[in-house]
Amino acid sequence: MGGVIVPKTYVSDIEGPLIFLAGPIISAPNWQDEAVRLILSQDSAITIASPRWEVSDAIKNDVLAGNDTYFTRSRAWERHYLDIASKTGAIMFWLPGEVEHKCDKVYGAMTRLELGQWMEHYRADNSVRLCIGSDGKFSELRIIKHDLSLDAPDKEIKSTLEETCSEAIRLARN
Repeated sequence: MGGVIVPKTYVSDIEGPLIFLAGPIISAPNWQDEAVRLILSQDSAITIASPRWEVSDAIKNDVLAGNDTYFTRSRAWERHYLDIASKTGAIMFWLPGEVEHKCDKVYGAMTRLELGQWMEHYRADNSVRLCIGSDGKFSELRIIKHDLSLDAPDKEIKSTLEETCSEAIRLARN
């Protein structure tokens, strides 16, 4: 199958593994489209759930059709596909530096919450499939590294988006 699922689309039959792209959207670079391109160029049969509503023209043809009224909220969509990816594919966290500061919103707030939740899930059950990468410019990354060393000592933070995508594919295919 392969392709991209965008909010709030429900796709009932996902063949093969699913990678969920977890990470900041607001004030972040559009890393999701680049991750989609990198993943699908390596494995065109993988399905990707990307929480970024807007997609570039380069990946519009990869967006999968489905039921757009199934989920009442984007958060329900996210939780649904995060759960699937954690068991049948991979949750890929990418933590880039902020490119445009907005004083009224904490950069990566939901990402930080989700990363903490999934690190705790992994700590309780190391069959949870997740990987983490960062360009090194994400605020408080040193604290995340410290906590990761305690909660998931076998996980390392990849230093490029390419390495992180490759690790997500490896986990998804394992």
